[in-house]
Amino acid sequence: MGEQLRSVGMQVILEYLWQRVIENKAKGKRTWIWIDEFSYFFTDGEGKETTRSGDFFAKVYKRIRKHGGTVTGITQNITEVLESKQAQKMLGNAEFVVLLQQKKDDWNAVTKLFDLSDSQSKHLKTGEKGSGLIICGQRIIPFKKPIPKGSLLYQISQTSSMR
Repeated sequence: MGEQLRSVGMQVILEYLWQRVIENKAKGKRTWIWIDEFSYFFTDGEGKETTRSGDFFAKVYKRIRKHGGTVTGITQNITEVLESKQAQKMLGNAEFVVLLQQKKDDWNAVTKLFDLSDSQSKHLKTGEKGSGLIICGQRIIPFKKPIPKGSLLYQISQTSSMR
């Protein structure tokens, strides 16, 4: 989809997701939504700080939880997300966040956003796969749980080389 249709396309996708959440709630089902590279929802290609798709995403994001849904936003470069005021509010209000290793610029932004102490933020600089921080409500929990390389789960989930 070209840049000119990006905003409209994003809003169509979000409207479809929202309608599915409503349908599933009526059927007594929960809805889980995973959005990879969710920073795209905050850039309409217009160079504006506030975007139409970002506004719509923020509204839908708030309402989905109340209707039996869960939204997971995934990104590799959180600074792209934090350039949006809309996304900052969403992350600041998130009850559950998992942070893995961060590059320097991302590390600084994450440390500031979540008000991490030096000892907490060092868990995002280790470079060790399977380590990071879990932010759950007011608790910040460091973890180190690498997946054994010989396991089936590692083979399915690893992305560091072509299969």
